[in-house]
Amino acid sequence: MRQVLETAGRWEVLEAMNGEEAIAKAQETRLDLIVLDLAMPRLDGMSAARRLRKLQPNLPILMHTLYWSPRIEVEALKIGVRKIVPKSESNAIVSAVMELLRPEPAASDEMPPPAQTPAAPLPPKIMVLQVERTPADDETPEIRQAKPK
Repeated sequence: MRQVLETAGRWEVLEAMNGEEAIAKAQETRLDLIVLDLAMPRLDGMSAARRLRKLQPNLPILMHTLYWSPRIEVEALKIGVRKIVPKSESNAIVSAVMELLRPEPAASDEMPPPAQTPAAPLPPKIMVLQVERTPADDETPEIRQAKPK
C-alpha cells in the first residue's frame, strides 16, 4: 500500500502496525489522512476510527478492508469514516485518497486572504494501517460474521 500511494502521488506515507500505534502517531504528527484496515491486531479498525475521530474530528479516515459488507459500511460511516474501499477494488484506493485530500471549496461569502507570497506546499501526510495476514482468532464477532464463505 505504501509503495502504491508513494508512486501515485506526492504524498508522505507513514505506517503503523496496529490501531494503538496509529493513535499514538496521530497524536504526535499532523496527518492529512488515515487509511485503516478493519481487521488489525490490538485494536480493530472500527475502534481505532472511533478514537481517532474523538482526537481529530476533521481528519479524513478511509477504510480499506477485505471484510466489506453493507452493514460494515453503514457502521463505519456512522462513526465518521469518510470512505470505504473494499480490497476487491484496490485499484480504487488512489482515487479515493485523492478525493479525500481534495481541499474543501471556500465559502463564497468569505473575504479572500491578503495577497502573500505562497510558501512551498508540504506533501500531505498519510498514515497507512494495512494487515497483510489473515486476522487471528481474537477478532471481533462482527468481523467473523462478515467473512466471505
